[in-house]
Amino acid sequence: MKSVVFVIRTLTNGGVEHSFIRLINELKDYEITVVFAEDDKTLLPLIKNKAAYVYLTDKGMGIRDKVYLTQSFKNKKPYLFLKASFLTAHARITKNTDLLTKFLLRPYKIEEKEFDLAIAYDGGTKSTTPFVVEKIKAAKKVMWVHEDYTKLSPSEKKEGHKLFLHFDQIFCVSQGAKERFDEVYPELKAKTDVFYSIFNSQEFIQKAQQSVSDFQYEGTKILTVGRLSEEKGQEFLPEAAAKLKKSGYSFKWFLIGEGRIKGKLEKQIKKHGVEDSLILLGAKENPYPYYKECDIYVQPSKHEGYCLTMAEAISFGKPVVATNFLTAKEFITHGKDGLITEMNATAIYETIKQVLDNPDLKLQLTRNCEKKSFNTVTEMQKFYAL
Repeated sequence: MKSVVFVIRTLTNGGVEHSFIRLINELKDYEITVVFAEDDKTLLPLIKNKAAYVYLTDKGMGIRDKVYLTQSFKNKKPYLFLKASFLTAHARITKNTDLLTKFLLRPYKIEEKEFDLAIAYDGGTKSTTPFVVEKIKAAKKVMWVHEDYTKLSPSEKKEGHKLFLHFDQIFCVSQGAKERFDEVYPELKAKTDVFYSIFNSQEFIQKAQQSVSDFQYEGTKILTVGRLSEEKGQEFLPEAAAKLKKSGYSFKWFLIGEGRIKGKLEKQIKKHGVEDSLILLGAKENPYPYYKECDIYVQPSKHEGYCLTMAEAISFGKPVVATNFLTAKEFITHGKDGLITEMNATAIYETIKQVLDNPDLKLQLTRNCEKKSFNTVTEMQKFYAL
């Protein structure tokens, strides 16, 4: 039996984390270890496969310099505080974090053994990827790419190059993500391939049978699902909702998710006077009944690797309005099974209005969505070939 160790930052309620769980649940005949950089067990009950769990820290991400500095100061360890301060300053001046990363990783370790596979599932240059490179022995190392790497800063791109050379395989979650990664790191192109997030629509349809009490409304129900953060674009929605309300439409727009911009979003909702129209439902372990019952799904993202939430909405045959982020066209064809619009509140409002004003268009989008299939379980063959 092969041994595999996954390293992931946390199991909060996000798209990357759900993709990870679907992958791990599909594995057959593997001895599985999961290393978490943070002690957050939100989605842990969803893991069905037997696995050993290792937590590097129980209070935040100690591998980050700011957290390490705070902890060493509170724990009255002046030598460690001063050394971390010096290395942090050195990293910022030289734009080279090698020494700082090795120092911050020093306290963290797992069982001394060599795995067949070591996987940095978060990818990127932050903490979990260096941990796989520096701290884990494995016959083969694999990294996942979930984002647009052209958005990295010059220093992050340089740091990433040194890290990514240590990986035997680099899986990108969409064709668009692969193209952008290859653009930044053409010398690594031979190592990259697309590995779509594991997606089985039959599983979602079964979970959608659960009844929910906080989604009752007789008018049009609009839905957006995702972590509340800048890259997800929810900041456009209060103004778009205000325009719909001013135009006289009967609707409620429900947002599922938690995140760092929640407070900012609540202020914008109040500012635009849409407290009764734009409803924050918080995180939901099972969002599928909401997909099933909504009338329109809106994806306002600025950046996406593989937009799992949009694929989920399409699997329920819902007309989708999406902004023109990197991979939107991998999911829908504009005017056929969804509508793609610009990244601003007015454009989102006008595109939703187009669907509301044209029942024939809405019916066409719905029927074409119902014909689509996102069953990507066959992607597992790429994993087994590692």
